[in-house]
Amino acid sequence: MVKVFLTVDTEVWPDSPGWPHTPLSADHNGSRALEAYFHGGSGANASGLPYQLRILAAHGLKATYFVDPLFSYAFGIEPLREVIAMIAARGQEIGLHLHPEWLTDPRCVGLPAFAGPLLHAYEPTAQRELIRAGLARLGDSGAARVLAFRAGSWGASQATISALAGSGIRFDSSLNARFAASFPDLDHTARHDRTQPYRLGDVWEFPVTNFVDRPPSGWRPLHVCATSMGEMRMVLEHARDNGWYAVVFVLHSFEFVRVHRLAEGKAAAPQRLLADRFERLCGYLAEHSGSYETCHFRDLDESRIPATPPPAPPVSSYPRTAVRLFQQLASRVY
Repeated sequence: MVKVFLTVDTEVWPDSPGWPHTPLSADHNGSRALEAYFHGGSGANASGLPYQLRILAAHGLKATYFVDPLFSYAFGIEPLREVIAMIAARGQEIGLHLHPEWLTDPRCVGLPAFAGPLLHAYEPTAQRELIRAGLARLGDSGAARVLAFRAGSWGASQATISALAGSGIRFDSSLNARFAASFPDLDHTARHDRTQPYRLGDVWEFPVTNFVDRPPSGWRPLHVCATSMGEMRMVLEHARDNGWYAVVFVLHSFEFVRVHRLAEGKAAAPQRLLADRFERLCGYLAEHSGSYETCHFRDLDESRIPATPPPAPPVSSYPRTAVRLFQQLASRVY
């Protein structure tokens, strides 16, 4: 049975021109962004965390929410506590996510100085400080023991892995071969050919699942907002038929919300097509529970994770690519 990891990057981005290089004003409380990025707006069409958690529960599925706590230094800890409580109430797992962009805010007192948006740009000592501060902030907000991590924008390095191991993190899911910023200090084989979990230093690395796109445009990551249901099903069936241990999906807390409208002075609006795709994926996984088991990292027995040669990635087709391109165009209006 293939272990499926539904991972959700849970974060907020201020609707402020020039941010993060232009710091927020001292009185900027992020209320509009918090409502959109976490709650998905308001009313019956809200499609943020409460909606996602409700759909997962309806299908009996597990997901890991990688929560970035750094925003709470600027906007206060109460919104973070609310997010943690929502996730925990539904029995879902909380992991640590870090976007160093927040370090440009003068309210981030006691944290390392801003050195760029990618974690691997920070010295090892600063990375350790950020990881430990993030874990402490999650704990102060009610999160149980955190065992999994993902770097913002995939920007981890081997120094990040050492910092995670020293902080008690057992699992990382920052490797996304499609993005050059992800582990730039790993060789080509370690970055591109690894399609299954493997030991990286003292931590288990769970790479984001990628497939070969058509027309030949290289890797395409298994992001819910960027792949069609046909492509997701193709990857899952390939994994099942070829004895894969794990498949890792990615989505965001605001995946189904038109958050770009905030910068235009408008209210957030739902992305109905993408939400429908998420519901179809959840339905498919529930219907085929004999082949796929959604998992939390905290449930894993490390001694039973197989160390196997990297299997070949799935290869898509021209018709699937054409369907996705049409759907992505349609999602701009629906």
